[in-house]
Amino acid sequence: MALLLLGRGARRHLARSPTPRRAALHRLGRRWRRPRLALPRKVDPAKTATPWRIVEAVLAAGPAAAGLDADESRVPTLPLVRALWSWVGQQWRIPTPGATTARASCGARAIRPGRWTSLVRERRRPEDVRACLERLVTGYPAHPSILSGDNDRSHTAGDVRDWLGAHPRRQRHFLPTHGAHRTPVARLWRHRKGDLAAHRLSGAITRLLASVDRFFAAMTPEQALTWAAEEN
Repeated sequence: MALLLLGRGARRHLARSPTPRRAALHRLGRRWRRPRLALPRKVDPAKTATPWRIVEAVLAAGPAAAGLDADESRVPTLPLVRALWSWVGQQWRIPTPGATTARASCGARAIRPGRWTSLVRERRRPEDVRACLERLVTGYPAHPSILSGDNDRSHTAGDVRDWLGAHPRRQRHFLPTHGAHRTPVARLWRHRKGDLAAHRLSGAITRLLASVDRFFAAMTPEQALTWAAEEN
């Protein structure tokens, strides 16, 4: 920056040092650094409208309808590693099972009473999704159901659409894209993983699945509603 000084009919340019200005910006918490390129944040154009459509569908179905939040989660024998306190210069060692075995757990939480329904399958294929839908039919045989979940490819497969077409009392609504990690059921998975899989080696898959069953059997409807309402 230069200051223009007038004196004795002549113009003079006096350079001002940038040091005081830099020091002042540093005191304000500013730093001179290069910007970083970043991918644009993906936002579903229907992010606001989609949840309202689900709410309207639940209200239109009446008080006897079962509104269900559904999702799937992978259940591997490999322990989940999370940050934890340790001594300086030391690092925790978590044993691994060697070859990892995994199953797919699907679950649905009733919006009003918080009732939980789940099923474990070998994998997450369209036929497994149909089996989960059949479990929901068994759990709510006399009530129409409004089912919300993400739009994973296994959920939109032709076989699944055919099944829904043959069961018109079971409506399926997809949540906004790029928002699956914020679903209420995803928050229940987070508690299940923290209690059963974080830094723990269960060994056999049968032992791990038994602990999953005990976890959900002990989860009360009040706990399900509380956990589902937590912030991410």
